[in-house]
Amino acid sequence: MSVNYYAVTPETPEGDEGLHIGKHVGGKEFLFRAHRDLGLVTVAAWTKFLSREDVKVMAESGYEVPWQEFMADVTKRPADAIRAGERRMSGWERKAVSFRAERGVPFYDGEFC
Repeated sequence: MSVNYYAVTPETPEGDEGLHIGKHVGGKEFLFRAHRDLGLVTVAAWTKFLSREDVKVMAESGYEVPWQEFMADVTKRPADAIRAGERRMSGWERKAVSFRAERGVPFYDGEFC
């Protein structure tokens, strides 16, 4: 099962999912979506953006996740898995990783399909 996450702000149009943060596939690394036009290409940049008071982290199923809990969850597994030498990514995810940011966290530099 996979879950996409979105950043929703007061400027997000009604009915729009929001800014795509990335995708988590059960048991795999979270794959961040890079938004070069917004400077969101590092864990630090995403943390700064998501910690804003006017931003909500929303799962595609409609529930809100506190940004602190979200960032702890999506950045812990990649670093631990890489340190242990166990990158738990499927074939499509390996192909989708454009680059790795701080602590080896994977990013995709394009639109998710």
